[in-house]
Amino acid sequence: MIKGIGFDLQFTLVYLDNFSLDTWFRLFDTGFSKVLDYLSSLGISYDEKRLKRTLRRIRNKYFAITITKEQAYFTEEILRDTFAKMNIKLNPQDFVKCCRLYHSYEIQAWKPYPKTQQILKTLAKDYKLALLTNASQLVAESILKLHAMDKYFTFIFTDIRKPRLSAFHMFKDAMQVDFPELCMVGDDIKADIEPAIQLGMKTIHTYRGYEYLKHHAILKIQPHKKVNKLEEVVTAIKDLSKL
Repeated sequence: MIKGIGFDLQFTLVYLDNFSLDTWFRLFDTGFSKVLDYLSSLGISYDEKRLKRTLRRIRNKYFAITITKEQAYFTEEILRDTFAKMNIKLNPQDFVKCCRLYHSYEIQAWKPYPKTQQILKTLAKDYKLALLTNASQLVAESILKLHAMDKYFTFIFTDIRKPRLSAFHMFKDAMQVDFPELCMVGDDIKADIEPAIQLGMKTIHTYRGYEYLKHHAILKIQPHKKVNKLEEVVTAIKDLSKL
């Protein structure tokens, strides 16, 4: 019997139109233009071309870590290293403001899949729901609040760096149940599904037609259920609850 359901966020509950890494990075670049405006408002001078080149070089370095080692956001590290290279010094409040501006366009671009709110509302009547995302607290909570989805989650875990098993142990401990009584719903076969199966959880893979990282497509991992639309999750949960 399932007592708790964990959901991934990005590409599971919300999506980006015409997604590609280039379009995703362009959202960050547009946000960074707001960062530059903010630095100017603080009276900080800088070489704009050099600053943008530095940001992209450092961002690429951290993205290489994301796809090979740690599936995580590295916004603070990216901006901190970029500003350090350019000898730009900010107090903590201004640095946080820059992080918010950097993600401002990206946050607005995330859209819920059809019927997402209704699906969460339906499931929340019978199960405790938790969000398990590698996104930062700023990004995750902003997206949830923007689309009025935060009220359906009993627990919200951010910056958890799935597929680390510690993320799923936090979920289990918060729910106060055993792993077989939990179900993980996610789009990433490696980060969401594989560790959940390893720990004995039920799993639902929301397949979007491709894997975010190409080498994940060849992994021989079998979720308990595979759905092509988020709205199919409700029926899948009911079926798995009978097991």
